[in-house]
Amino acid sequence: MKLGNIIPIVLTLVTVISATSFDINGQEPILKDDEKLAALAGENTLLWGPYRSSLYFGVRPRIPRSLLSGLMWFNADTYQSLSNFRHFYEQHDNMAKANWIEYDPRIGGKQVIEDLDCHITITIDFIKSEDGKSWAVKVHSKPHVGYESVTTSFIWYSGLETEKGIDTVGGIPSMEDVDYSNQEDGYLFLETPKNANGYKGNLKLSGVSESLGLFSIEINDGPITNKHPKNAIGRSDLNPRKTHHLSLKVPNDNVWKAKEIFTTIMQDSINDLLQGNHENLRNFPPQQLFILRDLQKFEGNLHLVQKLYEGECEFDIVYNSGLSDEVITFENIDEKISNGLEKVNAKYDSHFQPLSAPFNKNPKYVKFGREILSGLLGGLTYSFGEHYVDRKTQIDEESYENLQLKGELEGPYELFSLAPSRPFFPRGFYWDEGFHLLPLLNYDPELVLEIIQSWFDLIDENGWIAREQILGDEQRARVPEEFVTQSPEIVNPPTLMLAFCYVLDIAEKSRDGGTGLDIDEPQIVEEFGKFGDDKKHLPHLLNYSREIYPKLKSHYFMFRKTQIGYNEDFGRDSYNELYRWRGRTLTHCLASGLDDYPRTLPADVAELNVDLLSWIGVMTKSMKSLAKLLDYQEDLELYQGYEEEIVKNLEEIHWSKEDKAYCDVSVDEDDENIYACFKGYISLFPFLTKLTPADDVDKLEHIVALLSDPEELWSPYGIRSLSKSDELYRSGENYWRSPIWLNINYLVLESLQYYQAASKEYLSKDLKAKVSETYEQLRLNLVNNAYNEWERTGFVWEQYDDETGSSKGAKNFLGWSSTILLMMKMPSTI
Repeated sequence: MKLGNIIPIVLTLVTVISATSFDINGQEPILKDDEKLAALAGENTLLWGPYRSSLYFGVRPRIPRSLLSGLMWFNADTYQSLSNFRHFYEQHDNMAKANWIEYDPRIGGKQVIEDLDCHITITIDFIKSEDGKSWAVKVHSKPHVGYESVTTSFIWYSGLETEKGIDTVGGIPSMEDVDYSNQEDGYLFLETPKNANGYKGNLKLSGVSESLGLFSIEINDGPITNKHPKNAIGRSDLNPRKTHHLSLKVPNDNVWKAKEIFTTIMQDSINDLLQGNHENLRNFPPQQLFILRDLQKFEGNLHLVQKLYEGECEFDIVYNSGLSDEVITFENIDEKISNGLEKVNAKYDSHFQPLSAPFNKNPKYVKFGREILSGLLGGLTYSFGEHYVDRKTQIDEESYENLQLKGELEGPYELFSLAPSRPFFPRGFYWDEGFHLLPLLNYDPELVLEIIQSWFDLIDENGWIAREQILGDEQRARVPEEFVTQSPEIVNPPTLMLAFCYVLDIAEKSRDGGTGLDIDEPQIVEEFGKFGDDKKHLPHLLNYSREIYPKLKSHYFMFRKTQIGYNEDFGRDSYNELYRWRGRTLTHCLASGLDDYPRTLPADVAELNVDLLSWIGVMTKSMKSLAKLLDYQEDLELYQGYEEEIVKNLEEIHWSKEDKAYCDVSVDEDDENIYACFKGYISLFPFLTKLTPADDVDKLEHIVALLSDPEELWSPYGIRSLSKSDELYRSGENYWRSPIWLNINYLVLESLQYYQAASKEYLSKDLKAKVSETYEQLRLNLVNNAYNEWERTGFVWEQYDDETGSSKGAKNFLGWSSTILLMMKMPSTI
């Protein structure tokens, strides 16, 4: 496209843009309303980020369809090069490390990727302007020992998707006949004069869109010390010493397929070079065979920029917004990166240093904690798209054997969330998110509110939120088909409501130093302190709470309605608060979040689940706290009654005197209640959710005994998920049937701390000592094992083996496993 053709369109767009101020999502004019939670958003500091967390590195704004960019690379020394092509962060990739080691989403940070197949360590520095509207990236690659002359091909791509969309028919067409006058959304074009033989020096793209305004992307070739492969065959169009560029037109929601697009183009180029005679392959060294060639003279909204380097190398990408007063240049990028990292580390230290004893004595734990927090924040994900929902299939007793959901697309929706694991679960999970937010409550409460608000915006007219957010084709490509469709009758533990009440509780305490709400969490209160020194946040929170309260109330009663247990037919007429997870099969209860944890067999509609009743109790306490805060007296009394009934039912229905534990309940052949006891995490839930009365010493004594017994739940590495004495211990899939999960262990520590304080006037001297001993040793075991495995493997993991302490499951699991950071800050003794 000629520059002259775009000038009138640019001027038109500039007029539109200058007349309107856009919010951080670029979708509507900013509302100058102090009652809006958006006032806490920090202007544009969260607009841009590496929010495409399923990639090793991908940048986008929090705008539904806009500019998407990413980095790809592969080793170019062999003809099998494309087999180690890196784009999506995959669990099976042979990496010694791949994580943000210093990072804050408002500033930027540093990611380190040790690629054992490509024989390089890549350091990626990402930095943003002070106003958050511009950003820059520095890519540095260092070969591993013995591979000093390794050849690496890097591909940077940027694609501009538009609100109106670009329709295509029959594949990816040429841009020659496009009528740009009808495309008012935006443009991205190569400003550098086009050269089919490649480019020396900097390469510049320019663009404009309604949400971003005028912008440019410039890519340099790095310092003069960079070395490129030789042009062994002398072809100017395959010169590896030059930068190569190709542009083509792709429809909306397809930029994410950049790897597939690149490999398709590469295959066409190879076929053209070989002209059907594969014996000519050896005439082209792999470093030149895999060079981009623009055979079709495409031009469009997706731009691919390829660079080949031999050995150690470095290059920069700079994005500058015309709406920003600050310009990032290749000359000031190093200083900005250095200053940014200083700010990131200072912010971490101000919130998490010093660690509690004994971890404060070892500087390696400071590095460990910083990487945990950085990796958690590096999982921030902006998702946009439709998802599949089955609103027709009834989840009842007939669904136990073979539950198959058939959904229809709904949406589109958007979500700002933290991913449990970038390589394995790069999307939003409802019950994970509450745990994700715990380390951030005081570190960045405004970010916590952004995330909570984003989730609560998804509550539908019936009060439902999909437990797993799989929005758009890019996310569906990473999910097995059987898990794609969601049902509005299947829920997940409501940890987000608890996290929201933590924030409100902290804010209320900061206002008047009073007792605040009815949530008494010593770790939250003691360690997270006040909701900042600026009390202006509280009115926003109160107004937002009033605004969202009807939705949360609908959400609460949706839980109660869809998960209510069958009572009248089984002699339980006098009990109103009893619940059963819907959607479980003979082997799994995904709704509970504890997947393969043993449940009663055969499955029966009479089943009652103690963990679900505990979560309904958590939800009830949260709603009670909100009603108290907002002075909704009638609702407060309603929730108070529900809570009292729940506590009573936990004792009268779910406590087994014979087993000395909380248990699920089912019925025998005569429809009489029987306990289904599988001692483990499920047995602990009333204790973990503070629903066991503080004066019930008998239950507390049995729970502490269960936790501390090596033949039951205690291991040298943490509390195992299922008792060692259970016949199903370590059986089958063994996902929740022995492994140690850090999030549940954090709740164990927090509950031991809570009851040691709340029950001190009831506990015997020996029981107090046992609680303290269990807490102190458990905390040491958990932190030391997670640290040792991180040092050994380079990653924090989803779970840990209860017999060896070795890591298991998904790697880089910096979702709820980040609670290890809180453990390092907890007091060493209680």
